[in-house]
Amino acid sequence: MNDLELESEVVSFVTAVKQSEQLWALGAEDGGFVIVESNQFEESDVLLLWGDEAAAQAQCKDEWEEFKPIAIDLDPFLDEWVEDLRDDSALVGINWNDDNVCVEIEPVSLARALAD
Repeated sequence: MNDLELESEVVSFVTAVKQSEQLWALGAEDGGFVIVESNQFEESDVLLLWGDEAAAQAQCKDEWEEFKPIAIDLDPFLDEWVEDLRDDSALVGINWNDDNVCVEIEPVSLARALAD
């Protein structure tokens, strides 16, 4: 993705999340979430998030077929999740797609965009 595509993806995600006041992750029955290795930074984990349930559901296939979309309300995400992700030195991956690509962003940067 080029810089313009990256920015457009972030704006689209932030707009959708602000409107619905929810983010979506893929969760397992044991309470775990889909986390992948960063494509950009060595030894960094990335929590995958989507701006809508349908986009998250579309990724529940192959190795993730046992997972299901889990809604995360915006306020708890901003109040609790962001700090936990930062403390774990994890990134957030926005709108992972069928090409196994997503925008990787610092959780604090995402929180700032969502809080504006």
